[in-house]
Amino acid sequence: MKFQYKIEAEDFLEFQLYTASKDIIIQKRKLRSWILLPIAFSIMAIFSYLSQSYYLAVYFTVLALVIGVFYPKYFRWRYKKHYASFIGRNYSKRFGQIAELEITKDFIRSIDKVAEGKVKLSEIEYVSETPNHFYIKISTGMSFIIPKRELGPSIDLISEFSRIGVSVQDELNWKW
Repeated sequence: MKFQYKIEAEDFLEFQLYTASKDIIIQKRKLRSWILLPIAFSIMAIFSYLSQSYYLAVYFTVLALVIGVFYPKYFRWRYKKHYASFIGRNYSKRFGQIAELEITKDFIRSIDKVAEGKVKLSEIEYVSETPNHFYIKISTGMSFIIPKRELGPSIDLISEFSRIGVSVQDELNWKW
């Protein structure tokens, strides 16, 4: 099977966010900050209350509650902003460039404006299907990003991967 597609900034951004959401270190960082910040402000509220600074105690209590409730949204916003900036600086010349992908029984061949490469099927770690993309993760750390909007109705990647013996992880419920 052979097909062409283009990758835009949103595709790179969604891939970075997907990768970050699966990274154990980032998950631990988020959880640690989400727990430690409200605890720190609660301790400061207690010390303020004990030193009879009631307004400051109320301030720190409200701050601890606000952080406890809204930190996950802030974390997602901050990472999305960081990755969007990173992608704009580093990948902007790749936006809208036509790439070609060919899947055979032995390898995946990729051709774009700059390079051509072959990847053995045995080197595929996994293929994930999200609501908008297919991600093909290679053992070297490289990944192919395939936007679903670029696939024609005649292209059925799931059956193609099944045909060559590569299972597809169902991540259709994934969202950042």
